[in-house]
Amino acid sequence: MGQRIDLATTKKPVRDFIRSLGKVRQPVELLLDGNLVAKIIPPTELLDAEKHRILDEGWAVVEKARARTKGISAAVIQEAVDQGVREVRARHGQRRR
Repeated sequence: MGQRIDLATTKKPVRDFIRSLGKVRQPVELLLDGNLVAKIIPPTELLDAEKHRILDEGWAVVEKARARTKGISAAVIQEAVDQGVREVRARHGQRRR
């Protein structure tokens, strides 16, 4: 199974947003800066075969990333991530929050 988030442990604005959606009966796409970043679907929408296919694809991506970073220290990876975040924020004129 993919990541599961207990909304009871999230920040109040997140809980309020999810509650504002009500019972999801049709897919809801979430966009950020015009890019699709997530899709909320009713739990009954996917067939078991589709669920397994999606999960298998996700795990394949995770394994590919693990193979690509094998032997690289966590500190080096963290620095690369931090540098990427700084570059994107500078490009978009955003400050650290």
